[in-house]
Amino acid sequence: MKTYLKYAAAATLMLALTGCVQNLNTEPIDPNIVQTFQQDEVYYKIYAGLGTSGQKGPDGDCDIVANNEGYSVFYRLVFVHNEFPADGGWWIWGDAGVPDLLECKWTSENAFVSLLYNRLNFNVTTCNHFLENTEGMTDEKTVRQRAEIRFMRALNFYYLMDFFGNPPFSLAVTSKNPTQIEGGRPALYQWLVDELLAAENDLEEKTSTYRVSKDAARVLLARLYLNAEVYTDGAVKAYDKAEEYAKKVMDKYELADKYAELFMGDNDTNGAAKEIIFAIPQDGNMVQSWGGSSCMVAMTRSNGSMDDYGSDAAWECWRSSPSLVSVFTDSPDSHHANEFNMPAEVGDDRALLSNVRYVMSSGDNPVRLKDANGNDSVNYNAVECTGPAAYGTGNFTKCWSICKWTGIYSTGTSGKHVKFVDTDVPFIRAAEAYMTYAEALYRQGNPTEALNIINTKIRARAHAAALPSIDDDVLLDEWQREFYAEARRRIDLIRFGQFAGPKATRTWEGHKAGIDKKYNLYALPNSDCVANPNLKQNEGF
Repeated sequence: MKTYLKYAAAATLMLALTGCVQNLNTEPIDPNIVQTFQQDEVYYKIYAGLGTSGQKGPDGDCDIVANNEGYSVFYRLVFVHNEFPADGGWWIWGDAGVPDLLECKWTSENAFVSLLYNRLNFNVTTCNHFLENTEGMTDEKTVRQRAEIRFMRALNFYYLMDFFGNPPFSLAVTSKNPTQIEGGRPALYQWLVDELLAAENDLEEKTSTYRVSKDAARVLLARLYLNAEVYTDGAVKAYDKAEEYAKKVMDKYELADKYAELFMGDNDTNGAAKEIIFAIPQDGNMVQSWGGSSCMVAMTRSNGSMDDYGSDAAWECWRSSPSLVSVFTDSPDSHHANEFNMPAEVGDDRALLSNVRYVMSSGDNPVRLKDANGNDSVNYNAVECTGPAAYGTGNFTKCWSICKWTGIYSTGTSGKHVKFVDTDVPFIRAAEAYMTYAEALYRQGNPTEALNIINTKIRARAHAAALPSIDDDVLLDEWQREFYAEARRRIDLIRFGQFAGPKATRTWEGHKAGIDKKYNLYALPNSDCVANPNLKQNEGF
């Protein structure tokens, strides 16, 4: 039972904030109102801020101003901005601002970028509020909570740094305009390293997947070290530290026996939890959000034309790309399989993709559609998929369906709710430590051991054939196979120099090789730059 999820009801801190949320210290107008700091409620609210949009569930009383509340959720925003411009899929809805993300031509006026910026800053401000009000408290519970909230603040600052380079930086709740950290992105990188090392000392060993632990801090540190050259403009190489911190986690965590179970409705009890270091809890009855796993399931499904997935929500808006399909097979038209059979067809358990369309028979059992020749009707058209990117509902079927996220339990049963799934978001999992360790070894001139880790751990779990050799392209593709549709692809492409800039050679739907290097960052929202003269816009925007 996910008792931790009760924070959704307990987190009653009503933060009436918008934009960059800098007014948490505002006094009430009514002198009869007494404001008190509710420590546990704020603590739970901070955790809730990763997977929910506000105070009431999927809709109503949103934390930040948003035309569509589902888009305002932390996890969904990180997914949108790391996956939409990358090579793993295509969002066929043409919402205002989305084409610019997909085609890497955003500006400082993009509404989605502003949502991301405001959500991350809101979360930071809430963490500052907690830390200010618990300053100097030394009881055991508060010391532990403060370490966790320091991690949560660092996590949000990490994404601000990764997406925006040098964002506004403030460690206090104040009505004054914040400034950017002196020294820019490299200085923020070093602050994050120091902050996480400090938090690690007071964090507990893992007691629950729903609370951050020492190992969550170690994985985030390893990620920072692996990307140090990006974050410091090439001034710092820290592959040895990435290796060190990844190894600390590898020595304690095994990979789940079955890859698919990591993304199922019972991933808290089916054995996958041994790999999950930190999960964003989801529950069909207790935590309802259109920005967590329910979103990940709904956006990849077509109601009545695919296998049961534990929900009746079917948005038909996020499909795979030819680039994703190609890392699993070089002959996509030869496969006629759903997500249950596709892994065996392509020889990789991670290929949770469907190339078969269904209709519901009179007996409510899915039946495969057939073409005029009696062959299975497939979701893939090689010509259309490699042609110009297009929007509109009909384009959902122009490439394979992504079936990685599901509301179905490993037992084959559905969850508690007909629409919202119980699938926890495996936000930090041990496979990242294994992949980080392998890449860190490779970067330090030890490709043999790097390849051994990938073959004997990552690919062995997936029942995939061993790779004969390793290079940049092989390693980047393995990151894709292991973590597609998990809100990180852009980060990996940038680290390998394959997202933007003169060295990038890869192309994919909506993306041309060698686009302007400025797109390795998002623009600070123009509205905030106008309101706050302390901010310097990113170069080129």
